[in-house]
Amino acid sequence: MVQVDVFWSYGLNAGLALAAGKALAKEKSFWNNKYFNLSMLWTAIVFAPSGIYLLWNFPYWETMFVATDHSSIPAWLTCLFSVTNITQGILGFWVTYYFIKKGNQKMAALQTIWSHAAMLFILVVGWDGTGYQRFFYAGTGYQWQAKVPFDITDFFTCPVFFTLLGMGVVFIPSYFYLVNQFRKSE
Repeated sequence: MVQVDVFWSYGLNAGLALAAGKALAKEKSFWNNKYFNLSMLWTAIVFAPSGIYLLWNFPYWETMFVATDHSSIPAWLTCLFSVTNITQGILGFWVTYYFIKKGNQKMAALQTIWSHAAMLFILVVGWDGTGYQRFFYAGTGYQWQAKVPFDITDFFTCPVFFTLLGMGVVFIPSYFYLVNQFRKSE
């Protein structure tokens, strides 16, 4: 979802930097090291496209029902969303790298914790107390605006849910593969 992806991208990449912590502490360059490069490749090839796909295919759901359809989303906002998925990943990795290089493991670990907490807060509460209702809403943007009721269980049979499951098949194993590989590095 557009509102949470900036925090999630930050947190996921902070997590990758944290996983590479020991090896990353020995790196001389933030930009020129395999951990940063692999993290950005994963973000650009897996994470960012998943958000763009969801925005294109389900603009109402991906915007937490702020938009009703494609015409509700200005082109500049789509571009900005695409860019922030990458730039926030860079920022999350860099801030964590900074704290690792300074020897401040606690602050490095807090980067992934606070960003995921912010993401979850928006998903659960949102800006108006309806975050979880927006996340689990099975209808369209027009149905949300018309207040058409759907049971929360309807979400688990809607196209958004099956798309998220399909994305998870690539997203989750590829992320944890990187985490595992980074943790093994010395």
